[in-house]
Amino acid sequence: MDQPDLGSVTVKDKGAAGTQSFTQVAAMLGSRSLPDEARLADVWASILEVSLWPLQSTTRPQLSVSREPHHGDATTLQAMVSGLPGKLQDYASPQDREQAVRAWLADYPSLTGYRFRSIGAIPDSGPDSWDPVQGTIGCRLVWDVAGGEEAAKRRFEDIAPWKGRSLSDSTRVIHTGFGGDDRVLHPLMAWWAVLYTLSMLARYQPGQWTAQIDVNRSKDAVAIEYLLDSALAAVPELILAAIDEVTA
Repeated sequence: MDQPDLGSVTVKDKGAAGTQSFTQVAAMLGSRSLPDEARLADVWASILEVSLWPLQSTTRPQLSVSREPHHGDATTLQAMVSGLPGKLQDYASPQDREQAVRAWLADYPSLTGYRFRSIGAIPDSGPDSWDPVQGTIGCRLVWDVAGGEEAAKRRFEDIAPWKGRSLSDSTRVIHTGFGGDDRVLHPLMAWWAVLYTLSMLARYQPGQWTAQIDVNRSKDAVAIEYLLDSALAAVPELILAAIDEVTA
């Protein structure tokens, strides 16, 4: 714990791909691993269940991707991407606003190949593009596909393979690229990496751990408590789902 804050602690998988438990399970689940160092805050932000309680040093939160009906066009996949910071709508001109949104989305590698549904209309108008509680906005993106509905489904699966415990088939989450692998991190692998990191801190640096969970000294204490409480329900379900996934 030689970092200025908990979110800056780095995590990295050990050994060559497929030689350790973490990399073996990642391969079985079709998930990315962490071959390069990643900030704990970024891995934490990829966990759906704690999206409302990020670490203080989080810079790129997860985004929600909701697939929308074709509206008679079978050659495209259309989706609302939500969770972008509200400050992106403060640019005066549509061109500057669009450029800022593109720059922000560039950190989410699974979104490659998109175009905006309405040039200059970012964020899209409508209640589903603005979250006043979180102060976030959304925009509608379009991908050209060849092959109709089935091709659109496959493209959506490529963009956001896992829906998490509380989302539907048409609503998924994605996260920024980190750790030297641009694929999406499976929810179970994200939980594993975060909980393992916290366990190492608690075991080998108990003084630092005590400071991190003290609400009078740490801005991350409440987020840590929420994550650990959430883990009691989320992790067993994810383990069962992963077993079903690889044995189906």
